[in-house]
Amino acid sequence: MKKEEVFRIFLGIVTFGCIWGFLEAITFGGLLHSHWGDLFPYHLCPCFIMAATFGSFVMGSALAIYKKPAMLIGIGLVAAVFCWLGVPFLPTSVRSAHYGPVISSATAAIMGSISLALVAGFSMKRLEGNILTCIGVGALSALLASILFILSTAYGLDKPICADLGYARPLPDFLAIGGVVWMLAAAISLPLGYLTGMKLQSRFAPVFTRRPSFNYITSTVTIIFCCGVGMVAFMIGL
Repeated sequence: MKKEEVFRIFLGIVTFGCIWGFLEAITFGGLLHSHWGDLFPYHLCPCFIMAATFGSFVMGSALAIYKKPAMLIGIGLVAAVFCWLGVPFLPTSVRSAHYGPVISSATAAIMGSISLALVAGFSMKRLEGNILTCIGVGALSALLASILFILSTAYGLDKPICADLGYARPLPDFLAIGGVVWMLAAAISLPLGYLTGMKLQSRFAPVFTRRPSFNYITSTVTIIFCCGVGMVAFMIGL
């Protein structure tokens, strides 16, 4: 693989990861953080809902453009890091109260990206132009992500999450409610993102091929915008 191609993929990972993080920052992850617990009575958490909707859409777009499932893990890692942008600006006395949502959001992003990368890796050739396969990949990857997420949080990273959501038995209770919602959301968001990515690819690929610098400039501006506005959203909401 040429250096230019490696750099293009790396830039794509950072760009799409920042877009995902930005979408979380301007909603429940930051700007609307005061409403974080509004879904708890329904046994749902914004952390995995954002991963299922924003994450699946963004990763679907990246998958359609780059056709490289492995890069989705990098996108999830960037989105997870993005979750921590607002923490350094919090007063020390209130930081601990916000670590739970940050940890759960970052975990959902990582587990969601790993799961989709694995499932898409086995079905990449069938995704092109096949909406049913895309729906199936979204649902199956969400099921795997649900299992990984609840095991890593309830039994390690964020143990109070089960009490917050009202789950007596972490794995079966979560799969019956949160897992089903995650699957439905991903089954809708992933195909939409994939179709969006295909349209973006057909429209801008010729331009980026003729003028690679335009791709670099566009990506850089997008990253700066997402990070800047995202940090402001975190500071306002947190």
